[in-house]
Formats: sequence, structure tokens, C-alpha cells
Amino acid sequence: MIAGNLEYLMASLPHLSFQDTVEERSKVLSLFRKYAGSLEDKEDMAIVLEEEAQRFLGTMDYEIFQKVDLNTIHQETFQKSKNKVLSTFSKYMNALKIDLERLRISRKNAKEPSDLNKQFLPLIQGTPLEEEQQILKWQWNTLEELSIGHYTDFEALCLYKLKLLLLLRWWSFDEKIGFDNFLNLTKKD
Repeated sequence: MIAGNLEYLMASLPHLSFQDTVEERSKVLSLFRKYAGSLEDKEDMAIVLEEEAQRFLGTMDYEIFQKVDLNTIHQETFQKSKNKVLSTFSKYMNALKIDLERLRISRKNAKEPSDLNKQFLPLIQGTPLEEEQQILKWQWNTLEELSIGHYTDFEALCLYKLKLLLLLRWWSFDEKIGFDNFLNLTKKD
């Protein structure tokens, strides 16, 4: 357990829940504004969290904390981490990434819609946005399970950052831009 001011930092952070509402966004954004003074962009919230954590973490822990990112968490470095929370989540994310790849290949090669019943994941078919939200929810639930017993330690701080990054990813989705991108990707020349 990390003593002192990091406990204060953890206690002063807004409770995160897997919601995309105006109230939830406002609550989280307003507290991070208090820490930063102002925020230009929602992604800045992760940077503000890193800057606050830097004040209370040792050099090695801060370097690890700074590297925690959804785009790289599946990498072997995290899988072999001594931090059991990061290691477990990294292995989960790597397996999820492999299963998603297998699912996409099976969908691409399916000749009949019934062939899709052989899915690798319990993904309810929907729009790409709906499916992405399901995947984010699975990741969130895994983080929730890993958070049991971690309240004010370094693992709790890493879990918090991962949850914040998941929310920021979800909150960044724009249905119109996503649909336009989908149309561009599937357009036949």
C-alpha cells in the first residue's frame, strides 16, 4: 500500500462508472479541471492523472504508470510484469485481441449467416459501434474484477488509469464520423 498523499489523490478522484451520460462526463471532467486548472481536450485527463501521480510515485513506479496505455497493454512487457494486476489484464487483452482477430476472419470467410454461430466470443452482432461498446464493457468488467482488494495501492492507481482510458475511448466515439469511416473502408473502387 502506498501511504500519504497518493491515498489522498486516489480518494479525491471521481468514482468512475461505465456510463456515457452528460452527468458522468461532466463529473469526471470537472474534477480533472480542478487538478489541471483547465483542460483543452478530454484526452488531457489521462495526462493530468499522470502528472498528479508523478508527485507521489517513485521513479520506477512512475515509469511503469506512464507506459500504461490501452494500445500497448497487451504487449509481452506487461504480460511479464511483476505487477499482477497489469500482468493479468495484459494477458486478458492479448487473448481478447487474438479472439477478435479470429472472429473477424471467420466473419470474412463465412459463406452463410449460420456459419457465424461458431463465434469465438459471446459478441451480440450489431453495428460496429454497438460491438465496440460490448468489447469495452468486457474490458471494464475484467478491470472491476481485478480491482477487488485494491483501493489505495499502486495497482489501484493503474486500474483507475485503465478505466479512465476506456471511458475516454468510449466518449470519443462519434457515430457520424464512424459511419463515414465505415463507408470509406467498405467502398469498392
